[in-house]
Amino acid sequence: MDPIKIALSVASTAASAASAVAQGNAQARAFEWNAQVNDRNAQAADAAGEQLYHTEKVKIEKFRDEFEKLNASTSQGFRYNGWMADGDTPLLVALANASEADEEIQTMDYNARVGQAELKEEGVQQRMEADLKRMYADNARKAGMFKAGQSLLSGGSDMYMISNYAMG
Repeated sequence: MDPIKIALSVASTAASAASAVAQGNAQARAFEWNAQVNDRNAQAADAAGEQLYHTEKVKIEKFRDEFEKLNASTSQGFRYNGWMADGDTPLLVALANASEADEEIQTMDYNARVGQAELKEEGVQQRMEADLKRMYADNARKAGMFKAGQSLLSGGSDMYMISNYAMG
């Protein structure tokens, strides 16, 4: 048996196995990093959804304040012109304004909820993507170990062949 051939075969097998493990671990780290990015994006989408909803609620309150000012101004204008606000045209105008304001508030609230739901869904998608990348990371680690095992078995087979050749 040639000791140099044996040493080279062992070294080659060990290097191949170590390389396979290192490659699997490197791929796993990349997938883990990407999963962390997805987790961060999910948190950002959740926060953006909450912020959007609260911002829209503030706009609704501002709209209500503006409407009350308009309503008071309209009512005062009718009184100034001698109209009582509890009958005929002034009442119809007030009711129409109130109806339009209610519709506008409902539309604003609906849009805020839809925007919030869309951002929450984006967060869900990001979390699912993170989970998928973690699965890829686990598979990359396992693939590296399997490749290392394959290299070791191949090296063992080569050693067996070398020893049989040397003896025979």
